[in-house]
Amino acid sequence: MGIQKLISISATLAVLAVSTGQLQKVLKVVRVAQLQLIKDSQASKWGTPMLPLADKRQRP
Repeated sequence: MGIQKLISISATLAVLAVSTGQLQKVLKVVRVAQLQLIKDSQASKWGTPMLPLADKRQRP
């Protein structure tokens, strides 16, 4: 998959997230995924990352 296609998909998803009012939720999911990737790829001698607490309640 080329970089141009990824940029196009990302821009489309960003516009959809903003237009539906879900931008904060999307950003939180991306941040958690980034932290999980860091955690999964860390060496055994690294410290532990501070992961955000899962928000148990659903916002309308």
